Amino acid sequence: MLWRRAAALLAGAALSAAAHAAPAAKSAPELAPDLSLRLVHTSFSIGADGVTRESRYSDRMVRRGTVVWLERELPPALAEHAAPQHSGPHAGHAHEEANGAPLIVRRVGDEVQVQIVLRERKRVIDVEPAHQGNVGYGGSWPTAYWLIDPGALVRMERLGRQGDVERYRLRSAERVVLVDWDVRGQYARRIQQRDVHGLSRQELVAEKLPLPARAPWEALDGYGRGDYSDLLD
Repeated sequence: MLWRRAAALLAGAALSAAAHAAPAAKSAPELAPDLSLRLVHTSFSIGADGVTRESRYSDRMVRRGTVVWLERELPPALAEHAAPQHSGPHAGHAHEEANGAPLIVRRVGDEVQVQIVLRERKRVIDVEPAHQGNVGYGGSWPTAYWLIDPGALVRMERLGRQGDVERYRLRSAERVVLVDWDVRGQYARRIQQRDVHGLSRQELVAEKLPLPARAPWEALDGYGRGDYSDLLD
């Protein structure tokens, strides 16, 4: 589930560093504009063994009201392996299916509810807090909703504004974090973290997509319900 948590880890690193840079900011607004985004994650690192490692993947995110949908975008060949009729080495148990399942994160009052969607089984699985990290929810509603907590931005250096985008920077002894914040859309268009030695870089880029006529979670009529504990061996 590390792929699902990459955005949270990257944004969380910026937030953690910003928390020590200035007094706390006022809380972010409760609601932001509806969005459909493609989240492109890239990383680059050179290990102690001198080996360069690079990765790239993308997720589809839909934000509407107080609900967020997050789903990995898979190449057709991998999507075929994930289909229920496939019985080869990629087939797995129910709890393994949960690893790549679409994620629904919903804010209800002060509570955050997390669900996964098993399409092949036509079931929506409620995930209790003890297991939410296993399905990719990093524990931060602001990170899931805005991609970075808007309150962290006032702790960062404001570099200027171009159109609807404000750029922020945070420097420390070992790393630099850059954030491009979309003021109108209320989300981070880009979060980049790099170390000062040039040995590692992580980046999240949010590409805006047309809003679907119907939210993905509204297309789950007829799905059964279950608990995550039912998937455990």
